[in-house]
Amino acid sequence: MQAPFTGKLFVISAPTGGGKTTVARRVLQQIGSLMPISKVITYTTRQPRSNELPDIDYHFVTAKEFLAKKEQGFFLETTTYDTAWYGSPASIKTDLAKGKSFIMVTDRPGACVLKTLVPEAVLIWITVPSPAVIAQRLEQRGTESAEQLKRRLALATQEITIEREEPIFAYHVVNDNLETTANEVIAIISSQTGYNLTKQSPAF
Repeated sequence: MQAPFTGKLFVISAPTGGGKTTVARRVLQQIGSLMPISKVITYTTRQPRSNELPDIDYHFVTAKEFLAKKEQGFFLETTTYDTAWYGSPASIKTDLAKGKSFIMVTDRPGACVLKTLVPEAVLIWITVPSPAVIAQRLEQRGTESAEQLKRRLALATQEITIEREEPIFAYHVVNDNLETTANEVIAIISSQTGYNLTKQSPAF
């Protein structure tokens, strides 16, 4: 019999290029049918990348649309990262109270805000073996200009340093292998919810 379940918010963050979105997607592929959990589809004003789908990976909106929603109190929290706005819907708090769990992908500043607004949230930091790995991943992604790459790498290095010196995340997972990383995150979710996800998850 499953353990009693209450909704939890799992916040997955990483320095840019750390693979947080890919990890979250793989985790949900493996456990989405085993428990009431889904990804919070956040809003952003940045342009979608080639591998991202509107209203699945993000709600892509204009700055005008975003700021209008912000003024209306639509968002639980908002942050800016590399000149773009990001925000999560306030409705998730109501759903959490109903027993629904969520995975939210956000940056470190967003996680800081969520830790204050939702104290029971479980914060998971996805990091990389070295900054050189981030540089390689950003270059392979091929979605940023040389100037954007330079700026994002500087931001990533700064975030890694800050989290090492002033940690706010309960869990730190090194993303050196996608399957291993996803399984580590699943183990965290399993331990926090009482669902036996690690044994029931299908092999990929």
